[in-house]
Amino acid sequence: MVNIGFVLGTKAQFIKSKYVLKELVKNNFNLVIVDTGQHKEITKMELEQISENYDYVSVSRNSKNISSIVSMFFWFLKITLRPLKVEKLQKADYCIVHGDTLSTLIGLFIAKKNKVPVIHLESGFKSNNWFKPFPEEIIRALVTKFSEIIVIDSPEAEKNIKKYIGKKKIIRISRNTLFDSVVQEIKDVEIIKNNNLIVTIHRTENIYNKKLLNKFINLLIEIENKNLFDEIIWYCHDITFNALIKNSYNNLLIQKGIKLKKLLTHNKFILELCKSKSIITDGGSIAEECSILGLKTIIWRDLVENIQYLNKNVILSNYDSTYIFEFLNMNNLNTEITKFDDINLVSPSKEFVEELINL
Repeated sequence: MVNIGFVLGTKAQFIKSKYVLKELVKNNFNLVIVDTGQHKEITKMELEQISENYDYVSVSRNSKNISSIVSMFFWFLKITLRPLKVEKLQKADYCIVHGDTLSTLIGLFIAKKNKVPVIHLESGFKSNNWFKPFPEEIIRALVTKFSEIIVIDSPEAEKNIKKYIGKKKIIRISRNTLFDSVVQEIKDVEIIKNNNLIVTIHRTENIYNKKLLNKFINLLIEIENKNLFDEIIWYCHDITFNALIKNSYNNLLIQKGIKLKKLLTHNKFILELCKSKSIITDGGSIAEECSILGLKTIIWRDLVENIQYLNKNVILSNYDSTYIFEFLNMNNLNTEITKFDDINLVSPSKEFVEELINL
């Protein structure tokens, strides 16, 4: 029986890997989840929805989400300065790390310390700017370089890892594993559309840059004043709440009728996205989910690593308010949820696990 480790950090990493974990257990792999605790409270809720058996190990002592730059620095320092010997992981044949977060980098450290070959899931994306996004661009490049197996899911990613052909084992899957988590959550669910705008903004370049944060607050207030939506609902990460409170924006937004809410579990949040008229986000995973579902979406950024999910329904705003209002006022876009039949329901998670079985 094959032993597999998986390093868990953020909510997005769990959501994108959820059905990979399910497939591993389904195919009788012994699974060890190593939790870095980056989004401890959120991922705990998500893990409770997995009924399958797995071993769980936490390498951090925090019980709360890491919700500020300062706390993130000390959290990262505390973990990396520890011995990082994980007995259950030492028995693993491979250790899977995902994406480009600090937890991805910690996962690489942990795997190397325990002498376990690394599989880098969602490898190959680039912005071609080392400092945008920072530190994600650097982390993804480092983890790809020091992984034994890299997993890619698009032609763009395939081009970006050409230099590793013949040097590393490369697994090519048909699309991002996020696809499984999206389609399974809406399968057989009746969606009744509303006239709401859903907002999720949490990236450090948008939250800690006062000029950009102020610009976004003014944008939301202007949207509210134009009565384009029945409700504007902003689902806030901890760092977002903290930034809004610190800059005295929380009360202003509430006074304007904009609702600030805590994050939902993924299954509930997907349904809120599906029901809404439009979405504004700076999250890559959410933008990709919206692209899969065909939802009218604005990305509050000026650069993305994966251009595959940009289309007529999903736009990169470049922080241009005029462009955003033009897009919001467009009535000729598709407002129906993309339907998935058995023909286009090929599971990338299943493809990946089948490749592991072949190994």
